[in-house]
Amino acid sequence: MKTIDRRAIASALVLAIGLSLLSAMPTVLQARPLTQAAEAQAVGGTNPCAAAWGLGLGLAAASLSPCGVVCLSLAWYNLALIGAYCE
Repeated sequence: MKTIDRRAIASALVLAIGLSLLSAMPTVLQARPLTQAAEAQAVGGTNPCAAAWGLGLGLAAASLSPCGVVCLSLAWYNLALIGAYCE
């Protein structure tokens, strides 16, 4: 009786490992470079003022994470960037 249980458990483990290997096969994606217009839209448009505000707000929100002091100081220095780009 023990050999039947061991065989059943071993075959179930082999089946589970086989299924996990088959499902973990990556799909083939073809990487292509973006055009300049698409890249500008992906990072926030061509408006540098909006990009500076977005960076500042992102860093301010990240100050609530474990990197709080670093992100908060970078958000503080980002105010100069906002002042330079937003006239």
